[in-house]
Amino acid sequence: MESTRLPQLIFSKRLWFFPVLLMLFVSGPGLPLMAQQTIPPDSLRVLERELEWLLEQTEPDDETEGQEDLAGFLLDLASNPLNINRASVQELAQVPGISLAQAQAIVARRGEKPFESLEELLQIRGIGRVSLDRIRPYVTVGSSAELARMLLTSPAYWTYRGRFEYISRGQRVLETQAGFTPPEFEGQTRYAGGPWRVYQRFNYRSRHLSLNLTQLKAPGEPLSRPYDFDFNSWHAGIQNVGMVRRFVVGDYGIWAGQGLVLHTGLGFGKGRDVSGGPLRAERGLAPYQSSEQTRFMRGVAATVGRQLQLTGFYSSRPLSASVIDGETIRFPSASGFHRTPTERERRNNTRLDMAGGRITYSGRYGMIGTTGYHAAYNRYIVPGDALHNRYDFEGRQASAFGADYRLLLAPLYFFGEAARSRNGGTGLISGLQYPLGEGTDITIIYRNYARDFQSLFGSAFGEGSGRPRNEEGLYTGLTHRFSRLVSTGFYYDRFRFPAPRFGTTQATSGYDMLGYLDFRFSRQFSVYFVARSKIRENDYEVTDAFGRALMARGQDARTSMRAEAEYQVLPQLRLRTRAEWVRARNRDAQSPDYGVLLFQDVRWNPLPALTVDLRLAVFETDSFASRIFMYENDLLYVFSNTMLSGTGQRAYALLRYTTASRFDFWLKYGLTVFEDRSTTGSGLTEAQGNVRSQIGLQMRVRI
Repeated sequence: MESTRLPQLIFSKRLWFFPVLLMLFVSGPGLPLMAQQTIPPDSLRVLERELEWLLEQTEPDDETEGQEDLAGFLLDLASNPLNINRASVQELAQVPGISLAQAQAIVARRGEKPFESLEELLQIRGIGRVSLDRIRPYVTVGSSAELARMLLTSPAYWTYRGRFEYISRGQRVLETQAGFTPPEFEGQTRYAGGPWRVYQRFNYRSRHLSLNLTQLKAPGEPLSRPYDFDFNSWHAGIQNVGMVRRFVVGDYGIWAGQGLVLHTGLGFGKGRDVSGGPLRAERGLAPYQSSEQTRFMRGVAATVGRQLQLTGFYSSRPLSASVIDGETIRFPSASGFHRTPTERERRNNTRLDMAGGRITYSGRYGMIGTTGYHAAYNRYIVPGDALHNRYDFEGRQASAFGADYRLLLAPLYFFGEAARSRNGGTGLISGLQYPLGEGTDITIIYRNYARDFQSLFGSAFGEGSGRPRNEEGLYTGLTHRFSRLVSTGFYYDRFRFPAPRFGTTQATSGYDMLGYLDFRFSRQFSVYFVARSKIRENDYEVTDAFGRALMARGQDARTSMRAEAEYQVLPQLRLRTRAEWVRARNRDAQSPDYGVLLFQDVRWNPLPALTVDLRLAVFETDSFASRIFMYENDLLYVFSNTMLSGTGQRAYALLRYTTASRFDFWLKYGLTVFEDRSTTGSGLTEAQGNVRSQIGLQMRVRI
């Protein structure tokens, strides 16, 4: 019982001791031993593009989770590159651009002779100049110091390549929103706090030690004292100490198999990476340091072993849920907001206890693993009354068990996972990758998630968002490289939903396909074209000859085409231009709606320490159905996939200033001007006027 009270004791009024201890730790005698690293500009450019591509693979209509966690993973990997002379096959396979086959080839190659330079990776089959440029930010050949063995009792062992990082951020909408105005009558709902979104993070990480405290106050949540943040996430962990691969106390996540049983983070889906995008990365146990408030665990976990690895975990954490009656609740909320009296009343009113484990074996031909957990809520959960809620989780206890594999039988690569939940529901995903010829690769994935499959912490590939269930589909992706300058790709995904989903009363189906053509004429000039078409069945209401309302089934169709060119005019000046066209037709519409977007990006480096990003976009859409989504550069760990609907213009300016490689400052100002409305937002976020503007400020200190 005492261990379960540890998080509550730490997050008491003495919470400020944790960041102070962090500061004392990094300022101790080990500080001179820390290796200070910065990410080179070329690596930053590759990393930024990688993140943008990954984000744009996410289904725009779906709520996504974990973007900050993925960004942190890639940024940390770029700041602390893997030593290809020491990294395991599993670690190397996490690097963007390195497949499992290439990771095994790297390990086999270094068994003959250690790598002396990254250029030697060109000797690995499938790694060319373009691939090497993509891989370069995340790997290193190491140094002589890194080859030295350090004793566990030496402070240098724990602080080697150590780095302390502090981030502070504030963001807000500048217009006055309804939720922040005085109530017009007694009992009218208003937000409890101010309009600023406040975030801060204290993080220390070395080769073998990780300490973190992340705090967040969302707009509308109160912050009466410096330590009184609505959300607090912390952990203390060690890694790669003898047989102990990872040990974490506090908040952590587990990324296992293809995500059917456990995948506590963001999983990308269909997009321009038609071969690798649908696959889930096997990250295993990892500390959690994101501000996303739902998909993580809190307790203790450990992974031990080498070829045969065993992971065990226990988690106990509070959740927020709507109370129906007494001890009966709806499924806990995923929003994490506690702004209004109703939201604050249900804050942390439910507890979830969870325990489980994972076993993996890595061998010559790949990896196999099993994963399982048992979870118990302290209140009885009742699903909603709608048809699409019929197979939702009900009760107090839940469990799931699965087995997965990644097998390389050259040249074939097989992967998959099968799982079963406590209620008898099953899930299956299986696929293969195969090189059809020189420069041509194909990926085929079949998935079948039963309507009653209840994987509470799964995030497998699929058409539907959220947990894998009620879906069957066959995905085929094909890539071909005509030359080092020209490549193309295509996917076709056919899917169906055997039971009603949200907004429908019957089984539905659809398909999704995408094709792209990429021209990289030089490092300074590139152009790409993307076309996508998606059709999904939905219900709509019609009236018969007797005036009775009937439900009919129709198709929602959406087609989009995009062209983008990027040109490095000067070493200090980059231009990027995009044009996008959308055609959408809802199931009950008589004619299609159209949308168009044009934007011009400018990246300017007037000083070595200063980067300026500017964008001007114009858009016009006939309706919400033809809305257009636009990725934006933003503050570090912040992602903006802005939705544009109606007629108007969108512009922003983002400035980053770096001082002596220790201090970074960001400032972003953006605004959208609508020509077809007099208010923006809705409900408590509604503001008068046709302008919506935001400001964001961020500081980072690295020691």
